[in-house]
Amino acid sequence: MDSTGIRDAFFSFFEKRGHVRLPSAPLVLKDDPSVLFTSAGMQPLVPYFTGRKQPPAKRIVTVQKVLRTSDIDEVGRDAYHQTFWEMLGNFSIGDYWKSESLQWSWELLTGPFGFDGDRLVATVHTSDDEAYDIWTKQIRLPPHRVFRLGDESNFWTPGPTGLCGPDSEIFIDKGPQPGVRPHECDPSENCGRYVEIWNNVFQQYDRQADGRLVPLAKKNIDTGAGLERIAQVLQGVPGDTFRTDLFAPIVEKVEQLAGVRYGDGQADLSIRIVAEHSRAATFLIGDGIEPSNENRGYVLRRLIRRAALHARRLGLEPGSISQLGLVTVRLMQAHYHELAAQRERIAATLENEERKFEQTLSSGLDQLNAAMAAARAAGRGGIDGDTAFRLYDTFGFPIEMTREIAGSAGLDVDEGRYRELLEQQRARSRASAKFSQDAMRFGQFYEQLRDREGVRSAFTGYGELSTDAKILSLASAGKAIAEAREGTEVEIVLDRTPFYAEGGGQVGDRGHITTSEGRAIVADTQSPAPEVTVMIGTVVDGVLQVGAPAHGEVDAELRRSTMRNHTGTHLLHAALRRVLGEEVHQAGSLVHAPDLRFDFTFGRAPTPEELRRVEDEVNAAILANAEVHAHVMPLQDALASGAQHLFDEKYGSEVRVVEAGPTSRELCGGTHCHATGDIGLLLITQEGSVGAGIRRIEAVTGEGALATVRALRERTERAARVLRVPTERLPDAVEQLALQRERLEKELEATRRAGMDTSATGLVAKAETLDGTRLVVVNVGEADAEHLRALSDKVRDQLGSGVVVLGGVRGERAALAVGVTKDLLPGVSADAIVKQVAPIIGGSGGGRPQSATGGGREIGRLGEALDAARGIVRDHFDGGRGSS
Repeated sequence: MDSTGIRDAFFSFFEKRGHVRLPSAPLVLKDDPSVLFTSAGMQPLVPYFTGRKQPPAKRIVTVQKVLRTSDIDEVGRDAYHQTFWEMLGNFSIGDYWKSESLQWSWELLTGPFGFDGDRLVATVHTSDDEAYDIWTKQIRLPPHRVFRLGDESNFWTPGPTGLCGPDSEIFIDKGPQPGVRPHECDPSENCGRYVEIWNNVFQQYDRQADGRLVPLAKKNIDTGAGLERIAQVLQGVPGDTFRTDLFAPIVEKVEQLAGVRYGDGQADLSIRIVAEHSRAATFLIGDGIEPSNENRGYVLRRLIRRAALHARRLGLEPGSISQLGLVTVRLMQAHYHELAAQRERIAATLENEERKFEQTLSSGLDQLNAAMAAARAAGRGGIDGDTAFRLYDTFGFPIEMTREIAGSAGLDVDEGRYRELLEQQRARSRASAKFSQDAMRFGQFYEQLRDREGVRSAFTGYGELSTDAKILSLASAGKAIAEAREGTEVEIVLDRTPFYAEGGGQVGDRGHITTSEGRAIVADTQSPAPEVTVMIGTVVDGVLQVGAPAHGEVDAELRRSTMRNHTGTHLLHAALRRVLGEEVHQAGSLVHAPDLRFDFTFGRAPTPEELRRVEDEVNAAILANAEVHAHVMPLQDALASGAQHLFDEKYGSEVRVVEAGPTSRELCGGTHCHATGDIGLLLITQEGSVGAGIRRIEAVTGEGALATVRALRERTERAARVLRVPTERLPDAVEQLALQRERLEKELEATRRAGMDTSATGLVAKAETLDGTRLVVVNVGEADAEHLRALSDKVRDQLGSGVVVLGGVRGERAALAVGVTKDLLPGVSADAIVKQVAPIIGGSGGGRPQSATGGGREIGRLGEALDAARGIVRDHFDGGRGSS
């Protein structure tokens, strides 16, 4: 069965059993910024499990693309490790339970998928008698093929606390393995006999910080089966993902480009790395990630560079990774339409990054050569672990390559320190892949309070900023409490609240809650479950008690500033669509008191003139002082009216539509001005790119805009006073000042050059002699690369036969210049020396064999670089004597 058939059979089986098919979520989740990537099939559904969002159905089925970075270094070492794969999953949100879950897994595997039931075994948790009985009594799997294992094997938890539960895994039994001594084993061992194909997780507990397992009121089912693992078995290539139809076209393209065969042995590791990483990178780019040196972009860059490094080992030319990306697009676009839409960007990004890596790879060799030269000059016997790790982490140099090159020069590598740094990085990667468990428990806690005790909040904040209410619930440190005393950080639920809970890009309200006996300052407001609003703050006076009458009051100044920015965001969105076109759509926003931030889809940078038009249109709408209205209506009616909405947001059957004047209509639950004139003024303060095809505008309104204008006026007046001109003549005065500075700098440079001959003569007098050749190595003090080049050329021309290496510092940058007389070429090269020593000062360089320059920002290491250069030249002449 091919992979398309596997997907279709999986969807069909569960749709017949009442499941609703959802498309794969992106690899970057909007609802969970705590993780780098979607790393599990259930992760996009966490808001449904926690009650923060209403699920479209209680039974859901998906094929979810996932990416995990913790095993990136294992890819290629065997035939099954991957960073990117597809996870088949069926889910129950408070609906069916263990019996249906396990029986359906068995029916699908032994029915449509055609697995041999006699070769399947199962595992259950040692405490899970219910699952054991289902396997042995309902499914009738022989007891000797159901293994009861402990927490390490059969208890699923994404962290030390949070939603968790026992699981039951299904394995293929391949029988005793060649080369493994006969013994009694179970699936928890790693002898190669058992291959996991499906996991059924039973979310039935909330693990507390003290280790207690609190049963959940609503239990959930979360299952996962790797598509690639299923394909291995059904396509007759167990243990080798790269021979399935999910990878075969990519591997074949590598074989064609490299002239090698997969399976011959020597090239297999590199073939697997190139194929897997190019596929993973293609999907990341398809979801809008761009290579960078931070966070998600860094992971993408590392994948591409590791693939490019192994592509070079296979003899592939630059541009090959881009070709493999296009093969991935053709192979997967039927299932993931975003790949087809991003085809050109995928190819261009891969090609550009691969060509950058060609330069970086050369720089990495320069860094290693510089480190070896510095080690020899300092009398050290090896390369330190920090340098080895930097070469690996930044330049993609495997430790094996560093060890080999350093060893050929008679140097060791501190691999202990290298492994320490590598493990620290892996620990950070594992930590970033954990679910947001605090958020999950937060939602589950208040969902239970709502369902068990009727704790619900009525929001009154559209029409008022204060209200009388009753305290329904108090909680601290994840536990319900009856009272909260002074100094306690507390979560408060009122039956009526004017506090707006964070949502739709608008931050939660702040303010205070008072009773006859106490007072709390509210620092944030959240809605962890539908119909429940939680004010989070600190008791600053007295005591708060559950059941007590209370008065809640929102910080009016902050709320009004936030309202101005929120309504301003709507007007900005409408103006962008009018000026730039209807291809503009909202991609995110942040609305709070200081300013607003609006992300939108657009393929290029708007011109300054376009931004001025947008700003003018927004302020024209503000001056019109049109009323702002909000209406609740059926979702379909709202969409039919042309209301703007977020395409990846899931809305209820009824929605709130906000109209701000005749041109702005959006689905929005936030708080807004009563009229556009309340905004006062909107000023765009910044515009830039935040990702492929995503632009960001930052702006201020109201008092923030007034403060911006005043600050600009004060700076202008202060500059005019310093230059002693009227403010209207300030641009002309600044231009004249710049011209004067340029003229003075030229005169100063001319003076410096006039004394250069004298300086050169003085430096030549300081030359040391090596076997008849003169060597000048000097730190000349304040100088930039251009000055040093001119001076080194003059010194070189006076040496007769020799090498000159000069260093200097200008501002926060160190510079180097090297000159070599013609008679020493090609044995000694100025270009080669600079490329070896410039990395010591944190930079790079190059030039011609007779004259080269370099620079960097680590000015404190300039002396070390000069010593390394002296050592390189001495080693050359010492070696020449030794070989003669």
